Amino acid sequence: QNSNSDGYVDGPCYPELVAIMLVGALHVATEVLSSESIAQLYNLIVSLLFLGYLVWRARRSKGALKAWGLRTDNFGPALRAQLAFGALGIVALLAFGLAAGTLSLPVTFWLTLGLYPIWGTAQQFALQSLVGRNLKSLLTKPVTLAFVASILFAIAHIPYLEYVILTGIAGVFFTLIYQRHPNLWAAGIVHGILGALAVYIILGQDPGAGILAFLVGY
Repeated sequence: QNSNSDGYVDGPCYPELVAIMLVGALHVATEVLSSESIAQLYNLIVSLLFLGYLVWRARRSKGALKAWGLRTDNFGPALRAQLAFGALGIVALLAFGLAAGTLSLPVTFWLTLGLYPIWGTAQQFALQSLVGRNLKSLLTKPVTLAFVASILFAIAHIPYLEYVILTGIAGVFFTLIYQRHPNLWAAGIVHGILGALAVYIILGQDPGAGILAFLVGY
C-alpha cells in the first residue's frame, strides 16, 4: 500500500468490503423477512452511516475523495463515456416501453428524474468505491472485476428479479467505464437517468408520487 501527501492509503480496505457485503446481506434479509416500512428505515439508517463514514474519511484524508471518484477534473471525459452506454440503455428502455405499452410517463416522472442522480451516485459509491476498488488486488483483470462486482451488487437487490437483472447488466458497463474514467458524479448521473426510466417503464412504479406526497405533507 502507498500513502500520498494527503495521508490517503492507496490500496484495498477489506473492512470496507466486508462492511458493504454485510450491509447488502442484511438489506436482502429485511426485504424478504420484514415489512416495507422497516426495510425503508434500514436503508435510511445505513445511508446515513455511510454518509458519516464518507465525511469522516474526507476530513481525515482529502485524497480519499479523489481516489473514490468524487472529483471534477475528469468529469467531461467520464460523462461522455458513461453517456455512450447510457444512450444505448435509454433506447432499449424506450423500445421496451413502446412494445409493452408502458411508455406513457406521468408528470411525477420528472421529479424522479431530477432526484434519482443523487441516489445513483450513492449506488455507484457502493459499487465502485466500496466493492470494486477493494477487489482490485484480488481480481486484476478489469472484465473479471466488473463481472464479480456487478454480481455482488445485483445480489443485494434480491428478491426483486427485475432489479437483480437490470443492476447486474448495467453494473458491468458502469464498472468497466469507471475503471477507465473514475468519476462517481458522471456514473451517478447516468445511473439516475436509467434508473428513473426503468422504475417507470419496466417496474411500473411511481416513486415520484410518493416523493411529492412527502414534500407536500412536510
